[in-house]
Amino acid sequence: MKTRRWIVALAAGFFAVTAAFAGTISGRVFLDANGNGAFDAGEPGVAGCVVSDERASARSDGEGRYQLTLPAGPAAVFVVNAPGTWPAARWWSYIADGSTDATVDFPLRAQEQNGPLYFVQGTDIHIQTNAVPMYRRYIGHVNALPVPVKFVVHTGDLVVDSAATTMERARELFSLYEDESKALKPPLRNLMGNHDIAGVTNPKVKGDEPDFGKTLYRQRLGPVTYAFRYGPYHFLALDGTMIKERTLAYGLTQESADWAIRYLAGVKRDEPLVLLIHEPMFPEVAGVRQPDTPKTRPHEGRLRAALQGRKVLMTLAGHVHSRQETTWAGAPHILGGAVSYAWHGILPYPPTPRAYVLFRLEGGREEHVYLDWAEERSIDIATPEFTALLRGRQKISGIVADFNAEVTAVECAIGDQKTTAKTSRKGNLATGFEAALDTSKLNDGAYDLLVTARAGDKQWTERHPCIVVNGKPAGFAATTGAKLSFRVEGKLPADSQVSCNGHPLVLTAASATEFRCDVPADQLRRLNELVIRAGPSRDPKKPAVIKSVALDYNGKRCRDVRYAPLARRPLTAAVTAYVDLVYEDLNSQPPK
Repeated sequence: MKTRRWIVALAAGFFAVTAAFAGTISGRVFLDANGNGAFDAGEPGVAGCVVSDERASARSDGEGRYQLTLPAGPAAVFVVNAPGTWPAARWWSYIADGSTDATVDFPLRAQEQNGPLYFVQGTDIHIQTNAVPMYRRYIGHVNALPVPVKFVVHTGDLVVDSAATTMERARELFSLYEDESKALKPPLRNLMGNHDIAGVTNPKVKGDEPDFGKTLYRQRLGPVTYAFRYGPYHFLALDGTMIKERTLAYGLTQESADWAIRYLAGVKRDEPLVLLIHEPMFPEVAGVRQPDTPKTRPHEGRLRAALQGRKVLMTLAGHVHSRQETTWAGAPHILGGAVSYAWHGILPYPPTPRAYVLFRLEGGREEHVYLDWAEERSIDIATPEFTALLRGRQKISGIVADFNAEVTAVECAIGDQKTTAKTSRKGNLATGFEAALDTSKLNDGAYDLLVTARAGDKQWTERHPCIVVNGKPAGFAATTGAKLSFRVEGKLPADSQVSCNGHPLVLTAASATEFRCDVPADQLRRLNELVIRAGPSRDPKKPAVIKSVALDYNGKRCRDVRYAPLARRPLTAAVTAYVDLVYEDLNSQPPK
């Protein structure tokens, strides 16, 4: 029978009050000794575990019993496992209507949680039917890691695009993700991303469907805000997507911030914290917090204040499909790239894919290495940066994923310049390398920097396209003219100028966003300097954005290999691209 009453949950720093038709969810958190998933007489309860519906929370008593009062409506009720335990079955339960009384038990199993913790962050899965073979390769790569991975976290955008599609298609995508993810051997924890919010941006979806918005995610994958434990570590999963009148806005939601702040009240200040979110937090630069943006992201500051004086190890995020490492709340803020680099997003990426990350935690310290599911052994080149122009003596550095210290040598080469790198051990996950190559003898052009790691009779090579500009044009005679094209976001100033190798070109508009120029054969070189210069009428506060710069020559589309075609470059003054008409761009296709 439904009754109207005040909902109060008060336990160890948790407090939530509201008024609604309410039901009681009760049950037991216990150690499942026989592994059957059900409570049996004699199985001990687990005390002190938080049970919550992302709003109210309670803690299990000495016998493992808990009681939680929920308002009417759907909810995902979950348990935060105790250290030294792990869920023996599903750790959450979807409640279709909180006003109906229900019993939900949460079985745990004892787990040894000493020593280093290895876990994987994969992000931006963007599952779709044609991506299944490559997603399976990623799963196989994770399953084959030669370290004991305890769990995997997928930090959002699990499907594409449930927000813009029909509810039926959204359900199909979630089913596809669930079915394919079952092959992962380590336990999987998920976070919701902006593409995982069903039907919200599709005007043909009414919005009154029972699984509309974030409800479908909760039905299939559980809460969008929650926590779990491993040894001394608290992992806090947060919701970084706000819904405003059927549009999506990025930023920590009020509900997620509220829950996390209440949860932190029950955490000792010296216990290490790892924050997980899809959309990145508002960044700090060089450890200095940037000005708050209260109108668009009002809740990150509240959470940051609650984290002051606490042991925040790091914040892990995704969303932007890139590797970026800044700081937030005084700790590393790491963007994990994208598992889907080969099938979704800006293609082609530079040759070191932003695939997934392996973390190692021990003694309150973290280290990590980026891995590529398309490669047996990942080589990560740090310098030169992708966008650098190479001249003269060039430093080469980076790391090779090397969990067992097997790598014995690393060699570097550009054109006919080769050298053996100096190697050194980098923590527990990698071998570092440093070298220098003299590129001054090379003609201007695009080249492949090749880094080859060796271990016994095995070797692995990473290919890094780069541009060498020494003022030494290569012998080249164009057999025909070319057509320069680029795309514009925003408004290209009418007095903008375009040139190729210093020769002005006549700009024509194919559409409001696409522009073209004919380039005569006698103005072409092997390496061509293309400059798009904004005129005096430009608006410095709202510069146009240039992307997809290319030269069509002899039936081939050539581009600046330092940038992906859809890379967005603001036209604050000028955008320069270097395009080689001879270089074979093998990186334009996804891994096979």
